[in-house]
Amino acid sequence: MKRWLVSLFIIIIAVGTAANGSLLWQANSDLQETQSGLSSLENNNTSLLASLSAQQTEADALATSIAALEHNVYQLSIATGQTGADFTELVKKVESSIVYVEVSSRFGAGTGSGTIIRADGYVLTNQHVIDGATSIQVTLLSGETYSATVVISNIDLDSAVLKLNTTRTDLPAITFGSSTNTIVGEQIFTGCFPLGSEELPGPATFNSGIVSAIRIMTSSNSFNSNFQIAYIQIDADINPGNSGGGLFNTNGELIGIPSYGFAAGINTAVPIDAVKSLIQNAYSS
Repeated sequence: MKRWLVSLFIIIIAVGTAANGSLLWQANSDLQETQSGLSSLENNNTSLLASLSAQQTEADALATSIAALEHNVYQLSIATGQTGADFTELVKKVESSIVYVEVSSRFGAGTGSGTIIRADGYVLTNQHVIDGATSIQVTLLSGETYSATVVISNIDLDSAVLKLNTTRTDLPAITFGSSTNTIVGEQIFTGCFPLGSEELPGPATFNSGIVSAIRIMTSSNSFNSNFQIAYIQIDADINPGNSGGGLFNTNGELIGIPSYGFAAGINTAVPIDAVKSLIQNAYSS
């Protein structure tokens, strides 16, 4: 009996030892798998850090390239004069060429603006400024006043050329530009006499802005459906009295005639290239 109990005890111990060995083996196996997983994660983390480092290096290189490009663009803009117009110098260049126009007609009196386009006294303005005029007086920046006559006008183009009654050949004439080269977003400025001399006596008023659009429309002056103009739309103000003045580019060249203000920030000018033939016809009249 005792021998049987001893054998049973030995068997139980053997089974327990085997079970513990199996559990220990399984635990070791699980530990190895965990360590393998941790090692794999560490490798992945190392790879990710290396990838992030490489991307950061590329980002730094890109930022350096962008900074260099911006610097080059800035230097180029300085070289080409595109950092912004010096309107102080531009106003000095054109101010003496802008004139104040007073008109009398059988319907009453009116005022507008104009630009001297030739040194012997030719002045460009809008047709609607001098429409029906029985007398025209033109005042220069110097305060000198001359009577003037209409040499030629065109209602569709809303343009007219006047001739001052003077023998002078030294009047300060503007420089013509080309409206064909005008682009949307380009800086511009205007010089005109808004509201007349009674409300705003003295020199011309200057406004700056940009070309908002090149807008092809029926003539705003004649409403002739068969005649369209590629108006220069600008955001610089056009108020009563501004009509007929000068629209200039950042070289101080005349590129248009301010004509109509439709709403705040929405104004149009007749492109100068559209009236150059009319001007040449005036010279030969």
